[in-house]
Amino acid sequence: MQELQDSSVDLIITSPPYFNIKDYSKNGYQNAQHSESNKEDLGAIDNYKEYINGLLQVWMECHRVLKPNGKLCINVPLMPMLKKQLNTHYNRHIFDLQSDIQQSILESTSFYLLDLYIWNRTNTTKSLMFGSYPYPRNFYAQNTSEFISIYVKDGKPNNKIPKEIKEQSKLTQEEWIEYTKQIWNIPIPNKSDSAFGKHSAIMPEAIPYRLIKLYSFVGDVVLDPFAGSGTTLKVAKELKRNYIGYELYTHYKSVIESKLQANLF
Repeated sequence: MQELQDSSVDLIITSPPYFNIKDYSKNGYQNAQHSESNKEDLGAIDNYKEYINGLLQVWMECHRVLKPNGKLCINVPLMPMLKKQLNTHYNRHIFDLQSDIQQSILESTSFYLLDLYIWNRTNTTKSLMFGSYPYPRNFYAQNTSEFISIYVKDGKPNNKIPKEIKEQSKLTQEEWIEYTKQIWNIPIPNKSDSAFGKHSAIMPEAIPYRLIKLYSFVGDVVLDPFAGSGTTLKVAKELKRNYIGYELYTHYKSVIESKLQANLF
């Protein structure tokens, strides 16, 4: 992100590519190729430690461009790998992205962990985890939740916010109560999202909406280093924030532009 100056961004919201399970050079149904696989695609790395280290380079750049007291919000799921996918031991193994990303960030940067939210996907379409059903001993939890970790860059914020901007940015009492609950009950996107079927991992608009309301003021700069279908950018625009997004696959440029040109609420 060489184009961005040090300490120039107020808030970062992103969902990094999944580890070795989605092909982002394919469409949302994963049945048609739209681009050649990009060698810089971190989601295509098949070595987990290399994947975490690759992401760390991004988080270090996020730290550089964030203002003091700026927030980095990262949304990731658990990644269960079945024996047939990871043939190194008898049972399955879960790659805990949230935990491993957190450890790498806290060990290598001066970010601090501010909060952790759990996204309960209320309309999950995931296949049931049968395990040894209906008999013991290998029942598996249904994978219906994801994590949203909030990191803060150390330092004192600029508190000289004009009163007009503060008033435009304030939350209602209802928003404050709902958004600060640790479990967020939010459905996954459906066909009403313009990127449905075009991108394989669409973030629901409610997630960046809450995060932008909680952690930024009107006119602030919001960044998504893994822009994907452009959901974070769309919501930032709707909430009168400035926005910056990075995306490897130029195929998604039209998808992002379509979202940004959609009618504002």
